[in-house]
Amino acid sequence: MVRHYKRKTTRGAYGLNSINAAVAKVRSGEMSKRKAEAVYGVPRKTLTRHLQGLVKSPGTLGRFKTVLSVEFEKALAEHAVELQQMLFGLTIADFRKLAFDLAEKLNIDHPFNKESKKAGRDWLSAFLRRHPELAVRLPEPTSMGRAVGFNKPNVNKFFNILKTELQKNSVTAERLWNADETGITIVHRPGKIMAKSGVKQVGKICSAEKGETVTVMCAVNGAGTYVPPMMIFKRRRMTELLLKGSPPGTIGAVSANGWIDGDLFLKWLKHFVVHVKPSAENKVILVVDGHASHKTLAAVEYARDNSVVMISLPPHSTHHMQPLDKTIFGPLKTAYNVSCDKWMVSHPGRRISTYDQAELFCEAYLKAASMKNAISGFASCGLWPFNPDIFQDKDFAPSMLTDEPEPAVVQCGQSNVAEVDQLGTSHAERPTSSQSGQSNVAEVDQPGTSQVERPTSPQSGQSNVAEVDQPGTSRAQRPTSPLSGQSSSRSTVPIFPIFL
Repeated sequence: MVRHYKRKTTRGAYGLNSINAAVAKVRSGEMSKRKAEAVYGVPRKTLTRHLQGLVKSPGTLGRFKTVLSVEFEKALAEHAVELQQMLFGLTIADFRKLAFDLAEKLNIDHPFNKESKKAGRDWLSAFLRRHPELAVRLPEPTSMGRAVGFNKPNVNKFFNILKTELQKNSVTAERLWNADETGITIVHRPGKIMAKSGVKQVGKICSAEKGETVTVMCAVNGAGTYVPPMMIFKRRRMTELLLKGSPPGTIGAVSANGWIDGDLFLKWLKHFVVHVKPSAENKVILVVDGHASHKTLAAVEYARDNSVVMISLPPHSTHHMQPLDKTIFGPLKTAYNVSCDKWMVSHPGRRISTYDQAELFCEAYLKAASMKNAISGFASCGLWPFNPDIFQDKDFAPSMLTDEPEPAVVQCGQSNVAEVDQLGTSHAERPTSSQSGQSNVAEVDQPGTSQVERPTSPQSGQSNVAEVDQPGTSRAQRPTSPLSGQSSSRSTVPIFPIFL
């Protein structure tokens, strides 16, 4: 096969969709062949052959045809997209092998290599041309925590809490805020450069191989207004020289590792209240992630006393639900790398120091922290305008692989079905109680940890469960349901902290 074949004519350029539409119009009597030819660009002779059923392979020219039929190719493309949405995308080698296996299983005559048991590269190139909705992309590593944590029950729980607070406090876009941290370093990542073709390694100068991280705390609301950031340096003592050239209103702080902690978050929260000026009549909502520094007792009390309602995002969901992560921090990092690149070119022989970072950050921050980015970030997360249906089923596809059904309870007066909470762990069989004719359950939630057997209650003849989730920790007793007389099923939806 000619690898880079270029067509010499435009025969069949109208496409199969135009043929099908023209044939349907002519058969229904809405158009004549002449009018269908003028509207859809399909020749009358071609229409006549399709109407008479003389075309065996619609959409193809001459004697050549695809190895797999149009229906199989469409199903194969949909399968690839579905696996990509579940974060289990097929590599090029996997896809070629899948096409070979499919042809072999269906006994389709094919020219594929039977030694490597893969479809050829030429077939893959032609397949991608026939299906422009597919492309070869380099995926980003996604942790199992993010794949499992972003699920529909968690997201619905968050939106229900947010809706309640929005309605109760009559919150507008100006009073709905999002805050988060990001890190910058003196070791930037250079952009693409012009280089000699064929050279194996191409480099560009940077300050060092490894640098200290400076944490930046930012906040923005749904109307596109920003609070001046806070920069946290890895030092013992703070000096104003570290903030030279920083964005106006920026405050500085130091910590042992350059990261934020509970005390520094409280300091930033006071800085936030000074600029936002919330009151009992005009409360503000602050959406943050579940970092431990955001949930200290001092920060919660200060927020409550100053009319700040803090709502925590579901765990491992900030890549979908946090406006700063969605539309601001990405452009900020890109602009920061460009600023560092320009600085290194303008100062040959010098290294970027911690005292230069504030000025470089300011240049990038003024480019990325735009009103357009903020408004689109809140809209893409469904926070403002409030849209709890912003995420579709395909967005939750990775978490569906680990979904487990609610434990079923058999109400037959006999023993209940033994439950299994984790892979490789089973529940002991329930011994029969002589008082109620029912059974107690010794359950196992984690490998190597067992749950205490359910004691019999003398009032109801039922049993309560003191469960163990982690070694050395016990769960509260399960309350009895008044409807069924059975113990209520365990909740699978975690409760997110909301601080009023």
